[in-house]
Amino acid sequence: MAQEAAPTREASQEEMDRPIDVTFVDTPIREALFTFAAFAGRSIVSGADVQGRVSAEIRDQPWDVALRTLLDAYGLVSREQDGGIILVERAGTLMEQEAVLPLETMVLRATYIEAGELQNLVMPLLTERGRASIGSRTNTLVVTDIPRVLDRAADLAGEVDVPVGQVDIAARIVFINRTGLAGFGITYDLKDVGGNQLNLLTPGFVDLDGDGVLSLPEEQVPAGTDVISLGGNSLAALGNAADRISNPTLSLLTSLVVGRTTLVGFISALESAQLTDVEAEPSVRVMNNRTARVVVGEETPVRVLDAGAQVQSGTGGDGRGAFPVATVDYKETGVILEVAPRITESGQVLLNLSAERSSADLAPSDVGFVFRRQKAESQVLVDNGQTVVIGGLTVSEVAEVRSGIPLLMDIPLIGRLFRSDRESSVQRDLLIMVTPTIVGSASP
Repeated sequence: MAQEAAPTREASQEEMDRPIDVTFVDTPIREALFTFAAFAGRSIVSGADVQGRVSAEIRDQPWDVALRTLLDAYGLVSREQDGGIILVERAGTLMEQEAVLPLETMVLRATYIEAGELQNLVMPLLTERGRASIGSRTNTLVVTDIPRVLDRAADLAGEVDVPVGQVDIAARIVFINRTGLAGFGITYDLKDVGGNQLNLLTPGFVDLDGDGVLSLPEEQVPAGTDVISLGGNSLAALGNAADRISNPTLSLLTSLVVGRTTLVGFISALESAQLTDVEAEPSVRVMNNRTARVVVGEETPVRVLDAGAQVQSGTGGDGRGAFPVATVDYKETGVILEVAPRITESGQVLLNLSAERSSADLAPSDVGFVFRRQKAESQVLVDNGQTVVIGGLTVSEVAEVRSGIPLLMDIPLIGRLFRSDRESSVQRDLLIMVTPTIVGSASP
């Protein structure tokens, strides 16, 4: 930010902090100002309309703070002129003078911040006649106002438009999914080859020509076709036929023929274990007090029906031909990291962060998708280069299903022959670790 100004005398901080002890009892205001001038070694000039008497007792206070407080109490204001002279006037007089002062224009060039951000900071300083506009191509702020306001705007810009440190954020997201399945079941199909047959598990047979001989394949009926005999004694039965183990890893077929009765049995067993280990290590560099976002994944289209917004199909104007409007919405899934670091004066890093691991699966019904999310949001204070665990989650799900032939399935020892058992266990572990490292200047 380049601008020319007349040289001024800048008091050192030590001079400004010098404490003063003084008592005024019905003292003319001009004498009180002379007392402060003599104590601080500064030139203080009072305006022509500065009149009146003051009473005050000040003990061990910085002289500039004491002077400003005293002036505020009696409706006076001070401003430092070029060369370091302090001019004291009544507030009304100052406002009248500033209302007729010619306006000046100054260009503030923003280097480390956006000109729009600088404009938001300068706007409260402007007078009613002042204005500030942005030069977007050069990232500058053009301020037009009285000199006093321009000086304050330049000082403010010099304080906020400074280089800041950067932070490297390294995250590690670990997701482990352990799935175990176990199942054991026995199903039965009891057939009377000369009578009733419930052919749900296996094909059946029927003596179509009545010669007492089953001729294959002419007299075979497919599975699912029942054969019912209305004459004579005959017995057919099914056990656990509708409750078979899906995708078994072991299948055994047994058959027992006694006379004209056949017992067909299926033994199915399943045991499986699945381990899924997903590790993501997103990293990003971001400026101090800025927000960074990293997405590694995909966008899943989701069809949304709006029943309130309907379109006519052209069949009539009575609304019976209207149908809902369908739109497509996109949902982000995958590994998503959002972080905003702030470097403290002690060199630590205050992190506002959100880490997410999500996926989309088809729903069991026709509703669309099921979105599975593991997410952690936190605010933590971390040392430079220190790794912190911001999220740890373990979820275990255990399910057991038992079905079988009533009464028989509950018989001790042999009841296992008349039922199907299924067990499933799912364990999900989520771990999120973040390491911030300060790069460059560590100015907060």
